[in-house]
Amino acid sequence: MHFSRSAKNVCIGVVVFLISIWFLWTLKRIKNFEIGDMKIAHKQPQTTWSNTSNFTILFYAYPSYFNAKYIVFDKCKYTNCKVTTDKKVFTKSDAVIFHHNEMSTSPNKLNGQIWIFASLESPYNTYKTFRNDAFKMKFDWTMTYRKDSEVFAPYGFVRKQLYIPKKNYTSIFLNKTRNIAWVVSHCQTISKRELYVKELSKYIDVDIYGACGKPCSSTSAEECKKLLSKTYKFYLSFENSLCKDYLTEKITTMYMHNMSFIPIVRGAPNPGDHLPQNTYISTSDFKSPQNLAAFLKKIGTNETRYISYLKEKNKYLFHTDPNFQSGMCDICYHLNVRQQKPKTKNLTKWLWENQCQEPKDIPS
Repeated sequence: MHFSRSAKNVCIGVVVFLISIWFLWTLKRIKNFEIGDMKIAHKQPQTTWSNTSNFTILFYAYPSYFNAKYIVFDKCKYTNCKVTTDKKVFTKSDAVIFHHNEMSTSPNKLNGQIWIFASLESPYNTYKTFRNDAFKMKFDWTMTYRKDSEVFAPYGFVRKQLYIPKKNYTSIFLNKTRNIAWVVSHCQTISKRELYVKELSKYIDVDIYGACGKPCSSTSAEECKKLLSKTYKFYLSFENSLCKDYLTEKITTMYMHNMSFIPIVRGAPNPGDHLPQNTYISTSDFKSPQNLAAFLKKIGTNETRYISYLKEKNKYLFHTDPNFQSGMCDICYHLNVRQQKPKTKNLTKWLWENQCQEPKDIPS
């Protein structure tokens, strides 16, 4: 009986010893695997672009209205950026911006720098400024009105108001005795808007003001529009180009206070991506100016339907974006979160490919 108990203890000891040896061998294999895995990881491309904690943005070629002193990052997602127009800091700049109208001479691009092409104009009005070979395949990002830009910088934003002012809409409607107003200074355009208006005026009254029509009693175009909105039902917010996302102040200012028009929009074929529904009328929804005129007459003589547009539009307000402020916030964001080195782009292809169109709704 004693012998059997001793043998049993020996067997248990041997089993414990063998398990210990197996455990130590397995632990070593795991450790070796981890070391090998780390060696592989160290060979992979690093995801962190720079160890710099602060970024310098140089507006190398800037428009006359730009002032770096007014750019603030306090309300941006990232605040560790600064903007300057001092070319002396070019070699220390993380991002360098070139506005299309001011592009002339090109400095030598440094490794690691992000070059940004900036423009609020359609391709028709920007193409000639960067055909210089010195700028060819130099730009990494774009800062434009287009939503697919790395840096989205529109003319402004149409946002819902927290407080909606009360108005006597019946009185506003009854005071309107004229149909359509248009304030315009460029009489011939690529979009051929002047031909569209000429055709439209065959079927409904259109009164033209500004350099291409009658003088307005107000000193500024915006004040002129506010004055006209008291007696006119509709306003032509017609752009000079028919390009995707291209909506300028001609349209967005219709969402300012005391602009009691219904805007008729002609420009970007996708206005619904930028403007709230039931606040405007788009020419792209009609086959011809004649069809549009018939619809406007129905709306303009129906108090309930007309007022419904005004009420919906007055829920929103246009906020300007001076000095590319939102764009600068975007640049700072991208400088902080980028994961790999950007690739330079073919700017000509980017600007033109599937972007603009010729008008097809004007009778020949």
